This record gives sequence, C-alpha cells and structure tokens, in this order.
Amino acid sequence: MNKISNIQLFALIVAFEVGSTTLFAIGIGAKQDAWIVILTAYAISFILIWTYTELPKYYAFENFSEILNDVLGKVMAKPLLLLFGLYFYNQANHNFYEFGALIKLTALPKTPIMVIFYLYIFVIIYILCLGVEVFVRTVEIFFPYLLLFLITVFVFNLFSGEFEFSNLEPVLGEGVLPVLKELPIVIAFPFGEMVVFLMMWHLVEKKENIRKTAFLAVATSTILLLTSTLVIICVLGAELAKVTQIPLLETLLSIKVAMIITNLDSIGVFIMFIGGFYKTAMHFLAFSLAITWLFNKHNPKFVIIISGLLFPIYTIMHFNSIDDQRWKGMEGGGYVILIYALLPFLLLVISILKKKISQRKGD
Repeated sequence: MNKISNIQLFALIVAFEVGSTTLFAIGIGAKQDAWIVILTAYAISFILIWTYTELPKYYAFENFSEILNDVLGKVMAKPLLLLFGLYFYNQANHNFYEFGALIKLTALPKTPIMVIFYLYIFVIIYILCLGVEVFVRTVEIFFPYLLLFLITVFVFNLFSGEFEFSNLEPVLGEGVLPVLKELPIVIAFPFGEMVVFLMMWHLVEKKENIRKTAFLAVATSTILLLTSTLVIICVLGAELAKVTQIPLLETLLSIKVAMIITNLDSIGVFIMFIGGFYKTAMHFLAFSLAITWLFNKHNPKFVIIISGLLFPIYTIMHFNSIDDQRWKGMEGGGYVILIYALLPFLLLVISILKKKISQRKGD
C-alpha cells in the first residue's frame, strides 16, 4: 500500500472527526452548556490520542494485526482483530444509513433510498479499490472546500439577525450533573472514534510526526465542532436545537442577509455528504483491512467489493428509519465505542511490560 503524508493525515482526521458532528449539536443534552461538554471531552481525549500515537513508537512499521500478534499472541490476537473488524463494520453501517437517509430527506426526496445507498457505496468501493493513496488524495482536494463552507455558514449565521448570545445563559444553570451525564457520549463520539486510525499508522510516511499531526487535527476539529454547536444554540436556542432533526440545516434556512443571501441549505447538503462519506469510508476501509489480515492476506480489494455490494442490503434490514438508527446508536452505542477506544491503552501497557521484561532478560 502507498504511504500517507502528514498533510493528508491531518485532512483525513479533521474530515473524519467533523463528519456528522457539525450537523448536530453534540452534547445538547446539557442544553446551553453543551460547549462545556465539548471542551471537557476534548481535554480528556488527550489521554486517548496520546495512547493511540504511542503505539507507533514501539511498532513503527507493523500493521495493527501484527501489533496484536506481538502483544497478545496469535491465539488471542485473531478473535480481538475480528471484534475490532465487526465494530468498524457496525460504525460504518450507522454512518452509511444516517447519511443516506439525510440525503434522501434533504436533497433527493423522490429517489428510492436503496438507489441512494448503492450510488453511495459504489463511490466508496471505487475509491477504496484504487488504493489508500487515491482515497487520501481526495480528502486533500475536498478538505479546503469543506473548511470554507463551514466557515461561511458560521459567518453568515453570525450576521443573520437570528444570532443571540443570550441563548447561552445561564452557564451551568442546572448544575454540573447534565454536563457529566453527556460527557461519556461526547468523549466516545467523536473523540473515541479516533481508534480507527490505529489501522492506518503503518501507512504514514513520517511516523515521528504522527502525534503532532493528530493533536493539531483534533484541536482543529474541536474548534469547528465547538463553533458549530455555539452557532446552533445561539440561533435556535437549546430547547429547539435538542428536538430538531438536523439543527445545522435549520440554522441555514434562517439566514437572511440583506434579503440577498438566503436558502443556503445546499451548503449544508455538501457538508453532510463530504463529512458522511469520509466517516463511512474510513470505518469501512478499517473493517476491510481487519478481515483481510484475519485471513493473512494483504490486498483488501476482494473484501471491499463483496462486503460493499452486500452493505446496502444489510443496512436496510438493520434500520427502519433515521429515528430507529439514532436510537440504536445512542442506546449503549457510546459505551461500546468507549470500550474499543480504551482497549489500545491495555495493549500499550502490555507492550511496555513485555519490552521491559525482555530488556531485563537481555541484561
């Protein structure tokens, strides 16, 4: 497989982390204090990111399967690799349905959802089969537009006349409990989902810069997520933001600058498609790599094509509606992400202990 530059890694992490989260007011369970939840979750995520970026220091050129074999042995490594693969598949499935359903809801209401799903998966299959290099190059191309459109949305909302800073008051009006209740969910989504990049570290060109790039990318993502949530709350209010299906699109519909700049929902659809595409494709690629390594193969094309063609069928059988998808994602979904997000910490501890034991034996 081809190598990933640090610039491409930065763009991929930001696009992945932003993903669907800009469309929704994350942490909105804490109402107007959602921004506190995001900042606290970001601070805690330092531990996760440090852990994920510490493993490449011990295994610079090994893929995740080889790391598991070295740390746990083949007997335990194979089942754990399969579990990670199934986790990535489940995450890809949630993202795939969510964005397919939202595209139908906002842009293509008369198109059968299965047609949207297959058009969506054909693009993912095609790009992933061309190789990781092509995949990350597309991120590099679209990333500036994603960033530009997000900033445009924020600026226009600021001058729309609907923007009210008073919607952020009172700070901690219901105490700290709502913030603490929302915190595990926001740590998991989106910060805990960074565990998927363990499947990619061996492809990064300059491994000594992985940590710096990851921290910078997550900081950039957090600024975008924080700004998006603040804009949504200031425009819609916490109560309306909590019950609105797609808050960002709702804020776009409220933009009326000098009665000239209006109806910017097409920008929201672009943000939705780009974010959803890379979030789904990244999880799907990680699943394909896990299954490929499970059978001691190197080229994931076969898994990508076969599982990709079956993917829309499984998705339509698994979810009945967007509300069903979100309910299944929220009911324990955040805690499942946290379990897989924390497993690398145990792998790192075992790896360090094994290294120290082998050094003592060598002495």
